[in-house]
Amino acid sequence: MTGKLSIVQLIQKKELEIFKEFIRVCEKYNLTYFALGGTLLGAVRHKGFIPWDDDIDIGMPREDYNKLMNLELSEFNFPYKLVNENNTPSFTKAFMNLQDSTTKILMTYSNIPHEESLWIDIFPIDGLPSNPIKKYIHEKQYLFSRMMVQLSQFNKIVNQNKKDRPILEKIIIKIADIINFEKILNYKFWQKHYINIISKYAIGEGYAGNYTGAYKLRELVPSEYFSTGEYLSFEDIMIKVPKKYKEYLIAIYGEDYMQLPPESSRVPHQYHIISLGDEHEQ
Repeated sequence: MTGKLSIVQLIQKKELEIFKEFIRVCEKYNLTYFALGGTLLGAVRHKGFIPWDDDIDIGMPREDYNKLMNLELSEFNFPYKLVNENNTPSFTKAFMNLQDSTTKILMTYSNIPHEESLWIDIFPIDGLPSNPIKKYIHEKQYLFSRMMVQLSQFNKIVNQNKKDRPILEKIIIKIADIINFEKILNYKFWQKHYINIISKYAIGEGYAGNYTGAYKLRELVPSEYFSTGEYLSFEDIMIKVPKKYKEYLIAIYGEDYMQLPPESSRVPHQYHIISLGDEHEQ
């Protein structure tokens, strides 16, 4: 990158530094991770960030995910902080963030704007049984418990402006705009229930993936995709990706994942920059 950086490029630069710190700690403790979602797609299609993308998505097998969660916060160099619901009561996600504490942005996608430090997402990778009956029951339990968690904190976490939702989701959101589910549903109860559901099966059960991702069941692929990994270029580093990363990308994005989307879809997330530390002055 030369000349003055755009806001998205500044964010990408910061997130890459967070990613490097995450990889350092994983290598120190021999923890397995895989690039997922748009980060994996960026590595394959762009050898780095998707130009308009402003986040990093990482998955870890549940066992390694829990080991990372239980590390002392001092394992991470300043200004990086591992944030999860165990060490930060106000954090209400079913996954973790590694944040740069010197940054601050205002997220504006939900009914209640809120401030956060810039972060990378760290998702648990869990299993799904191959037995058709067990698989069907578990999928329905997962979808229901996920919906209840989202309704229990609807105004804070649900992006009401997202356009490509199924009709049923749009109807539920319309209803939730009228009925204040946050006063009816106990968030802590449903969050605990949700995590118990998604963490029930080990990766080797037949299928595995990130239950907490945006693509829901499409992110649950044959377990063998995550049996081992390989490394691909991502900006100026090498990152670990699933063994069958091409098949994984097809499952989520379709056969034409190498094609760029229409320009109207090439947009970053909804936020306002408050501070990006020293980089914001460039």
